[in-house]
Amino acid sequence: MLVKHLLLFAVIVQLLLAEVWAEAPGRTATAEKRATTLTESTASTTITSTNTTFTSTSSTSTSSSSTSSTTTSSTTTTSSETTTTTTTSTSSSTTTTTPPHVFGGEATTDAFEAWLRQWRKFYRYGSPCGLVACLVPLAPERGMPQALKGVRPQVVISEGGAAGGVVSEGMGYGIMIEGLEAVRGSRDALERGLALVKSWLGMVYGPANFEGWVHPLGGGLPGNALSAADVLTWPYGVSSIREATGPGIAGLPSWKFPLDQCEGNCNGTATDGDQDAILGMIYLAAALGYPDDFVDMVMRTVIAFASADLGFPDLYRTLSGGERIFVPKMGSTWGGLTPETGTYKTQQLPWCYSPGYFAPAHYRTFRDFARSRWRPKFKSYLPKHINSKPSTLEELLAAFDGAVTSGYNILYYSSCYSGAVSNWVGVKAACGEDGSGSGLNCEGVPWKYTPYVGSEKRTCNASGTAFGQFGADASRAPWRIAMDHVLYRNESRVVTMYDRDGRVDESITFGSQEYLNRIAGQYVRHSMCNGGKAGDCLTADSKPAYSPWKLATAWDLDETDPAPDLTCDGVPAGRPDNWWGGYMSYPTFSAFVAPFAKITPEESTCWMDTFSSICNVKTDMPTGPICKTTYFDLSQTVISTMIMAMSLTKIEDVQQLFPPDTMPIITKQTLQNGNAQLPVGSSDDTAIWARLLPGGAFSGLAVLSALGLVMRLVYVHRNWWSTEARRDSRRVLHGYDSIEQHHQHHLTSLANGSGHALS
Repeated sequence: MLVKHLLLFAVIVQLLLAEVWAEAPGRTATAEKRATTLTESTASTTITSTNTTFTSTSSTSTSSSSTSSTTTSSTTTTSSETTTTTTTSTSSSTTTTTPPHVFGGEATTDAFEAWLRQWRKFYRYGSPCGLVACLVPLAPERGMPQALKGVRPQVVISEGGAAGGVVSEGMGYGIMIEGLEAVRGSRDALERGLALVKSWLGMVYGPANFEGWVHPLGGGLPGNALSAADVLTWPYGVSSIREATGPGIAGLPSWKFPLDQCEGNCNGTATDGDQDAILGMIYLAAALGYPDDFVDMVMRTVIAFASADLGFPDLYRTLSGGERIFVPKMGSTWGGLTPETGTYKTQQLPWCYSPGYFAPAHYRTFRDFARSRWRPKFKSYLPKHINSKPSTLEELLAAFDGAVTSGYNILYYSSCYSGAVSNWVGVKAACGEDGSGSGLNCEGVPWKYTPYVGSEKRTCNASGTAFGQFGADASRAPWRIAMDHVLYRNESRVVTMYDRDGRVDESITFGSQEYLNRIAGQYVRHSMCNGGKAGDCLTADSKPAYSPWKLATAWDLDETDPAPDLTCDGVPAGRPDNWWGGYMSYPTFSAFVAPFAKITPEESTCWMDTFSSICNVKTDMPTGPICKTTYFDLSQTVISTMIMAMSLTKIEDVQQLFPPDTMPIITKQTLQNGNAQLPVGSSDDTAIWARLLPGGAFSGLAVLSALGLVMRLVYVHRNWWSTEARRDSRRVLHGYDSIEQHHQHHLTSLANGSGHALS
């Protein structure tokens, strides 16, 4: 008995130290090597470096595209008839010379890492829940991908506004962030990402015996599983899809949990959270090496998004040239082109849309994932047309492209020269022979009356934010477009633009770089300092010292001398939300990743480092004037600094550097054998003991536990020592212990051309 107690004690100590291990600074040697290899490869192939450590110079990259002609035959279906439309598009041979995107320096990297630590404080274990009810349901593990079995689920706790409890928005942010970090080699991020995905599946599955809900809940309604699983049962679209050969459920969840936090119970998906979560899942699949069962789960989720949140396959408009346009809905039950009346009537205000939801990089990634990872068995997951004909992979891919095209056109008509954009705008293009707006598809132009809802100039809004104003919902547009520029630079720079009547308008030049340059130009033209010049903005003589007020003047609300271009025809409602809220300012900082002709790439890097130095991130809790750590402020801050800190990696780049047999952090073979190492904090006790007590070998466990204890102590001590040594060396080499000295150091380094040594 004494031996067993000692062994149990050793196991408990080992598990506790595992938590410390997960939080210890640095990554595993393999992960560090992968991240270093990726960074070096990217630098060598896309950036011409100089003697400084700037991530970009004024060098250019050249890309060429050959002439191609594509003929697409599509079926346009209405409730009464079916017609065939053939569209021929030709792309001419072009050669473009464009500079690479730009990233921040050491200050930006330090800021992202500090904000990421703060963000993760919102994570909580989803189970076991003790004497209180779990915040989200627990889905049965039977049918889950092997990588999720035995994983203890985690959730993101949100707060404020429409948030509170667990919302799909916060879960989406978390899964996206962890997926992007996992694919760069972080084991910790992989474990956290999988834990969040497991809770996501629980949300899709839904609670047991709750007010008539049945499984799957998805984005459907009480007591009717078909509302989530059948495309033709209201609401239009499929939000949950079962595995073809098993019981596994995947898809999109209700937007908020616990469900009783809404009057009449929360129901329906939220497109913004859904798309962020799916992007993270795709990157997690890559980090795992694309195991078949995980790819299957993600593919079903991608299709569910296209159907429930985009309206695939039949909720679209056709332009005069035959182009099929999908407009992102705001969720499964409303928004976008959801009909105003009829069988699929919207649950909220009709024809309403938020440009802040538009995520072109996500849609392109979904498209590329579906194209590259498609299997014949996935055909059964595609929803049928309203006339019962099957939809196809080609139609699915075209739907994502159509959503990108519509999103950029709507953004153009709902934004100003400063880059300010409206929270909510109208996209009315009603269908139906009687003009009732009950039809699913027809000819029409969603942006014909944008930003207003129809020729009557009606307005709409939701989430407590105002129509036609640059505020909390719209503030996400800059970083979403910045992601498109970083991940799809050439494709996102030039978008087909249309006039109000849906005809191609070659006089309009618009895309990711054009939009982001508007924001950068607002800072360059209207700030009372030059963020690209060392020590010019954050100065000791400011009151208070090192205040960013000179930067804030670019978005000043002072009625006596306001900054220009914050309102316009596309943003008609008046004064924007206050720049001094981090949720407003930080997303605009990410605009500097796009090269701006008025300044050099080195200056763009300095601008981003200047922004990143507004807060003192060297302390346990960041301090400064726009440095809040509340849920929404922090979410926008960590995502924006992530984009500026060179933390985004295109999937194709990862695959080229790390072939499938060598890339996964948890190998395919290990997953197939069912012996994957459990992420830290798993609640599956049987699985834990199965790994720690193979075959009941208590004597072997004693030796292994002792060795593990020693190795963990050495690892933690080594990382602590190296971290302290690194801090000491920084103090010696750079001589700063305060935020003021830090500001002056990094800005002076940039001015002198000495750069930064990344740690």
